[in-house]
Amino acid sequence: MFRLLTIAVILAIAASLPAQSFFQREKRDYIWLLGYASSAQVPGFGGTRIDFNYTLPTVAYEYRDMNFEAAATSICDAQGNLLFYSNGIYVANYLHEPMENGTGLNPDPYTDEWADGGCPYPQVILALPQGMDQYLLVHCVVSRREEPNEHGEFIYSDKALFSRIDMSANDGEGMVTLKNISLLQDTIDRHGKITAVRHANGRDWWVVIPEYYSNGFYRLLVTPDTILNHGLQAIGDTVPSGLGQAAFSPDGTKYARLNIYRLGQDQYVDIYDFDRCTGTFSNPVQFTYRDTALMGGLAFSENSRFLYVSSFRFTYQFDLEVENVADSKTIVGFPEELGEGYFLSQLAPNRKIYIGTQGTTSHMHIIHNPNKRAPACNFEYIGLPLPTRNFRTIPNFPYYGLGPVDGSSCDTLGIDNPVPVAAFEYTADSAALAIEFFDGSFFATGWYWNFGDGTTSTQRHPVHSYAQSGAYTVCLTASNMTGSDMVCDTIQLGEITSLEEPLAQEGILRVYPNPASHEITLVAERFPTGPVVFRVYDALGREVLRRQMHSNTGRMEERIDISGLPAGAYFWRVEAVGGKLVVIED
Repeated sequence: MFRLLTIAVILAIAASLPAQSFFQREKRDYIWLLGYASSAQVPGFGGTRIDFNYTLPTVAYEYRDMNFEAAATSICDAQGNLLFYSNGIYVANYLHEPMENGTGLNPDPYTDEWADGGCPYPQVILALPQGMDQYLLVHCVVSRREEPNEHGEFIYSDKALFSRIDMSANDGEGMVTLKNISLLQDTIDRHGKITAVRHANGRDWWVVIPEYYSNGFYRLLVTPDTILNHGLQAIGDTVPSGLGQAAFSPDGTKYARLNIYRLGQDQYVDIYDFDRCTGTFSNPVQFTYRDTALMGGLAFSENSRFLYVSSFRFTYQFDLEVENVADSKTIVGFPEELGEGYFLSQLAPNRKIYIGTQGTTSHMHIIHNPNKRAPACNFEYIGLPLPTRNFRTIPNFPYYGLGPVDGSSCDTLGIDNPVPVAAFEYTADSAALAIEFFDGSFFATGWYWNFGDGTTSTQRHPVHSYAQSGAYTVCLTASNMTGSDMVCDTIQLGEITSLEEPLAQEGILRVYPNPASHEITLVAERFPTGPVVFRVYDALGREVLRRQMHSNTGRMEERIDISGLPAGAYFWRVEAVGGKLVVIED
C-alpha cells in the first residue's frame, strides 16, 4: 500500500508577446581581489582572488604587481569575467598589466607616498558600467595639510574626480580615455564613503559622496552619456567624519553610513530613506553607541531587513523594521583570542556578508545567513581562510541585483523586472509552535504566504503561530508586474505523535517562469524518490498535459514544453509515491 503526495497550484500560460527588455542581474562583482607584496620567495604574501562564479566560491593565490591597502574596486563583464581593477593609484587590466593611460590617478604629493602600497583609505574609488564597453571610475583625491584643521586633522579631500575606460580598445585590454576629470570641488569625507545605487529606470546610477563633517550629500546621476551633479542635499544632524563605511540597501530604499569618530566616544550610525527616482534622502534616523571602536564598517542583508555594523571588537545586527532601530542592537560577533577584529563589510553574490579584519591577517569573517534574525544569522569568526595576507581591504561594489521600479514615474526606458524568484528562510520556536519567516525573493513587490493550516498572510516577513504540532507545507508566492513564482517548504513543529504524519523532511517544489509562454522548468528538491507524474489542467478541470518522470535522488529539474497550450489560467499537479495527500492551493 502506498500513499500519494499531490501538490497543485495555478499556472498562467501567456500568449506570445512582443519582445520585452527584462532586467538581468549582471555578474559585475563576481571577482574579488585582495592582498599585497607578491613574491615567489616570500610565502603567505601576494594576491588573493575570490571567485563567486562557482557554487562554492574559489579562493586562490595569484601573482600580481598591484598592492591593496584599504582602497579597492574592480569590475567584471556581465558574465563574471574580470575586466579591470584599481587601488586608487593606477588601473590594471585583466592581464594584471597597467592599462594604457591608467597610471597617475589622483595626482597629489601625498598620493605619491602610496605609489607602491595603494591608497590606505577605504571607499575612495568605485567602478561602474556606463554603456556599451564603457566604464567609469569615481574617485577622490586625499591630501595632507601642513597644520591641523579645527578638528585636529591633517588629512583632507577637497575634490572628487572621474576617469572613463573603454574596454573595446587594445583588443579588449582596455584604455583610460579620460582621466582625473573634475566632478566636484568641496571638502568631502576624507575616508571616501563613495557608494552607488541603480536609478529607478533600471539603467542609470546614483553616486553619493558625503561632505566632510556635515549632514550633506552630493548626488551624481551617471547616464550612458554624462554625469549630472544634482547638488548637495543637507538633511538631519551634522555628523563627525571618521573611519567607517556607507552602503545602500539591496532594495534601494535605504542608505546607511557609519562614522567611527574617536576611541571611547560616540560612534554614529545614520540611516535614511532614499528615492531612486529623484535621488533625494528623507526620514533621517541617527543613533550612537560607545565601545572600543577604532574602525568599522556596515552591510545590509540581501532582503534589506537587517543592518550589520562591524565595530573593531564587535559586530552588531540591527532590525530595520522595528520602531526603534537602536534598541534592536544584538551582538553577533564577539572578541576572540586571536584578536582578528572587524572592519569593512561587503554583501557577496552568494548572499553571505564577508567582514575584513583590522590589520594584516589571513582570514575574513562570514555572516552565513544575514537574512535571519540573530543568532540564526550564523556568524562565523575567521570563517574564510585566505592564501595570502590582506591589509584592511575589501572591494567597494554597488549591489548589481536591483532593477527598475516598474510603474513609477521614472520607469521610462521600457526595462521590466523579470518574473520573481521566490525564496524564504525561517526560524522555528518548536515549543511555542511559532515560526518567523524571512523573505529572500528576488525582484518581488508582493508576497502571499500559505502557512499550510488554512491561514495566509501578505506581509513580507510574517510571524505565524500554529495551533498544534505537526508537519506543515508552507508556500510563498512572490509577485510583481511581470508575473509570480511560488516555492514551498515542509516545516516540522513539535514531536510526531501519529503515523499519519509525514516524516520531518523539508522539501522544495517550484515551476517557473509563471506566467510562461513556451517552456517551464519543474524543480523538486528533497522530494520522495520514485515515479513522478506532472499534470496540467485547464479551468474546467480537464487534463491537457501529462509528463511522466522519475526521481532517483530526491532532486529533479525537468524542462517541459507548453507551447501547444493556448493562453489562459491552468492548474498543475505533481504526484509521487510516498508522503501524504497535501493540497497547497486549488
